[in-house]
Amino acid sequence: MNGVIDRFRDCATSPRRVTSGIVKGLCVGVCAAVLGFSGAVRADAAKAQPSEARSAARSALPEQLAKAARRWKVNPDDVVVALVKLDDTGLDAKGRLKKTPLAFAHNADRSVAPASTAKLVTTLAGFEVLGATHHWYTGFYTDARPDASGVLNGNLYVRGGGDPTLVIEDFMLQVDRLAQMGVKHFKGDIVVDRSYFNIPRLDPGAFDGRRSRPYNLPPDAALLNYRNLSLDLVPDREKGVARVVVMPPLAGVTIPSTVKLTSGACGDWKTKLGFRVRKNADGTKRVFLDGGLARSCGAKTFNVIAFEADEYFERVFCALWVKDGRTWTGHVKAGRIPEKADRSFVRMSPSLAEVAVLTNKWSNNVMARHIFLSLGEKRVKDEATARAKKAAASGAKVEKPRFERGITYEDARGALADWLASRGIDPKTIHIDNGSGLSRETRVTGRAMAELLAVGWHGPYMPEYAASMPVTGKDGTMRKRNVAVAEGRIKTGFLADVRSIGGYIHAKDGTRYALYASVHGKANMPGGIAFLDNVIDWAYKRPGDAPEARSSSKSNAKSSDKAVAKP
Repeated sequence: MNGVIDRFRDCATSPRRVTSGIVKGLCVGVCAAVLGFSGAVRADAAKAQPSEARSAARSALPEQLAKAARRWKVNPDDVVVALVKLDDTGLDAKGRLKKTPLAFAHNADRSVAPASTAKLVTTLAGFEVLGATHHWYTGFYTDARPDASGVLNGNLYVRGGGDPTLVIEDFMLQVDRLAQMGVKHFKGDIVVDRSYFNIPRLDPGAFDGRRSRPYNLPPDAALLNYRNLSLDLVPDREKGVARVVVMPPLAGVTIPSTVKLTSGACGDWKTKLGFRVRKNADGTKRVFLDGGLARSCGAKTFNVIAFEADEYFERVFCALWVKDGRTWTGHVKAGRIPEKADRSFVRMSPSLAEVAVLTNKWSNNVMARHIFLSLGEKRVKDEATARAKKAAASGAKVEKPRFERGITYEDARGALADWLASRGIDPKTIHIDNGSGLSRETRVTGRAMAELLAVGWHGPYMPEYAASMPVTGKDGTMRKRNVAVAEGRIKTGFLADVRSIGGYIHAKDGTRYALYASVHGKANMPGGIAFLDNVIDWAYKRPGDAPEARSSSKSNAKSSDKAVAKP
């Protein structure tokens, strides 16, 4: 796991490292390319308020925030803030959050899009439903054994278990295990079973039209290396080119070894690169880089999703296997594992506690989606157990319950709603569509998010949960935001018309807060991040007995009747 963490960390600071940029591309929290999001967030309630109510909403902001709103040209009507003193909260004997007033609230009951702060919901639910020590497993099965000459006349079956961390280095170890079984000439197919997830086929470009961008990668129960093709571009200015370093190797794919260096500003260098793929008549493919890389860019890493899941699996396996005299004559195809197949080896993922760090600090979308779907596993297992008990009661012989169907989004959403209710949070105030926040259907209220953070603070997984969030001014997506340095654990959110934050603040006077805040509407986006940094600074410097909450209650009442999130 250390290698995975290092690579995810290095993606932000050392783009020259091979495969180091995978997560940066997968992370919507630091990826400004999510420009297709248009469903969000200036609530109709704000538009409907009369002018005096809108004025009251503006005056309800503390002076520091009112000044910041004016400076950064952010309309206070499009701002949500919810702050709770954690010492004023707690859980009752049934584990439900005791109802306490917010220390400060501004539009806190308005239903809004959270962007990637939705991952705060996904990861906390993951901890409390699955457990911090939860692991995902990928099983490798065979239906034959190699003969004395090392010939395997059978198939290799791969059962995906929803692991979001099977990167190329780990897959190399699994390929090596097959060789250590005595296989030299593999004459069968690889059958990949992805039935652990039962989700509709998704168009990766449905959200914003950018289907090749890693942050749009859909879930895959047998996900391999995020289906990522990583091109490290290392400038050689004397020769006027940038060297292209490719990871992983892909059999039958030709990629240029250099790309020309051009003049001008770096700008949107990914678009200027001119990446495209051509399929040849013999089934091989050729990558073209028709554009160039500006000299001013320096070293860059270009991550792209250019191959479908089975094709990617096949080309990666073939590149790793066919060497040192080993051969393979088969292909990769989708299918199920037959009863006669024997399990040969298993790959276990890092724990959920480790995965949550990558999910929240670097805002990894596909990891969040896998955690979210995994919430539904218990529902499927309970269904199988009930079916087995019913069969046994009728006299049938049942060895053990069978996991007969995959997990659906409905399973995950139902499990999340049940968990929220068990913690005293109204499920109607938090609707998470797919776990990542990259959805037009996801809605939350600021109050519910502050309450959720309070639940996390008082729950059994508080240490793991808080540790998964970026440290203000130090790491993750907060590493460059020099505010309340090291005194906050703050998750960020970023979409075309949303900027958001959520997490914990250790204030100067020792008070500990749960804070949620967001800014909505494209007109407010140029100053959105700067304004939210002022919110963090305000919470950090705010005295624990400050009275702002009383002055803002009237403005919140104006929008509470329209604040129910999508059920």
